[in-house]
Amino acid sequence: MGVSFCDGFQFKSLEFYAQILNGEFLESSPFGSGSNVAKSETKAEEIEQPQELTQRQIVQSSLYDFITYADKRSCSLSDEDGLEDGTNADGSRKSSLRVKCVPVEGNGTMHLITSLKEVISVLAPHGNSTKRNQAGSCVVMLFYTRTCIHSAMVAPHFNALARHFPDLTVAAIDAYNFHVLNAEFGIVGLPTIMFFHQGRPLVKYNGTAITLASLAKFVTRHSEVEPRLVNQKSSKTVLHYISDDFKGPLLNKVEHKTDYWLYVAWIFIIVCTCYYFSKSSLYAQIIEMIKRNWRESAAHNS
Repeated sequence: MGVSFCDGFQFKSLEFYAQILNGEFLESSPFGSGSNVAKSETKAEEIEQPQELTQRQIVQSSLYDFITYADKRSCSLSDEDGLEDGTNADGSRKSSLRVKCVPVEGNGTMHLITSLKEVISVLAPHGNSTKRNQAGSCVVMLFYTRTCIHSAMVAPHFNALARHFPDLTVAAIDAYNFHVLNAEFGIVGLPTIMFFHQGRPLVKYNGTAITLASLAKFVTRHSEVEPRLVNQKSSKTVLHYISDDFKGPLLNKVEHKTDYWLYVAWIFIIVCTCYYFSKSSLYAQIIEMIKRNWRESAAHNS
């Protein structure tokens, strides 16, 4: 219904403006021969003044775009419940995506996911509601890999984030071991931090710097949950680091390991390159040149 109404509203107003600018509004009126006379006079003007008519069409086209610009912009389909970060049509700042989260009884420790069963358990929705304006389960998840230095640099900040938000589920998953999730959630770079609501991705962290303050601001902006400590009832707390944040559960050291599939890929590339090179004309010329030089040297020695 929304698409039909939008299309009908847009084209109705556009056709009305077009008829006024092109003079078709009077031609379509039921005045009998008057319209035929107007058409004949219009054709005569087109024959006598082709240059002026061309300029007139340019002006009409510009006015047409100017008048109908508001209609084109007002006919954009958008989700009323979810306004993403950005700017509105009038240039003002859009409100951030905010959802209501059901608090969990956490101990301020980040959850490391090691299997698909844990993924299903962590992202399990609360109830059957899928609307953003209704309370549901909220998860802040980090996609990382142990061999990435940038993921290791994020580790202390994310460990501290879990300690400051015990009312939310803060989890981390090794994206290298779960390629199907990378394709499902659009993970193209590591590390990537995503906010989930009712098991569905809501928003992705796009900050240039990843710190405890920026992560806490990101979580509070989209969940309206203020940072606090586990044994602290008041929501007013000072963000800080402790020595345990640099120890785990997410390690801040890069793990070096051999990627055997990378060697297999390089071998495959080299074999394919050699095969297609052997089918090329350059390869045939090189072989022929070698044979000719060989025959000449044999004839010279004999």
